[in-house]
Amino acid sequence: MNKTHIILIHGTWCNGNVWKDFANGLNDMGLNVHTPSLRYHDLPYDEVLAKVGNVELEDYVNDIIDYALKLDNPPILLGHSLGCLIAQLVASKIKTKGMILLGPAPTGGMFAFYPTMVICFYKHFLRWGFWKKPMPPYKHAFFDYCMNEQDINLKQKLFDELVPESGRVYAQMAFPFFDKKRSAYVQFDKISCPVLIVSGTKDKMTVKEIAIKTSKKYKDVLLEIFDGADHMYESGKFKNKTLETIKSWLIEKNI
Repeated sequence: MNKTHIILIHGTWCNGNVWKDFANGLNDMGLNVHTPSLRYHDLPYDEVLAKVGNVELEDYVNDIIDYALKLDNPPILLGHSLGCLIAQLVASKIKTKGMILLGPAPTGGMFAFYPTMVICFYKHFLRWGFWKKPMPPYKHAFFDYCMNEQDINLKQKLFDELVPESGRVYAQMAFPFFDKKRSAYVQFDKISCPVLIVSGTKDKMTVKEIAIKTSKKYKDVLLEIFDGADHMYESGKFKNKTLETIKSWLIEKNI
């Protein structure tokens, strides 16, 4: 019998290498783990900087769809942050066994201008032409608003591996009402698989209110809010708790 596939979709500034021990933990559950990098994110920093600025949200979504359709059975989709939005857009277009959202980014139509979230990215949006420029990783945002509860050495280690993000994607996310393609809007009624959503009380990059709003979009959903957790559910202090929560959910849903 073939193993259940699970595709891990990373978030802003990251690539597939961010999963590391977390992916190993999922593999130990008997899952066939896939860790693709979003378009260009697996290239050296300067190459990403030169290429990623104009990449669109649809490009990320279509790349994951193409990846998933090559598998021998429908996968579970696991997204982190921006990866959660991508996961939901993918799940609305292809068959999936389940969906796991860690610190979901807002979908089109959701209020997104919470103070801590604005602080994370305002420098990018103050740049002229932000909608077509790559967004470099901001150390202050990553250290104090993404990994605010983590060990300083882990913060630096992960920061050193970050790459620029697409300014086009962030324009589509932050200002969806200006996007004629409505790229960030999810057709929730087309997603019928079981959904697990994880958030944290100290997540400043995608606050728990967004996870709560997201949970209300689904019928078969479990929302878990970790007390004291920051945005990096797959790393450091919160990795094991996240893995335990996923394992329990998989067993409950018989996936």
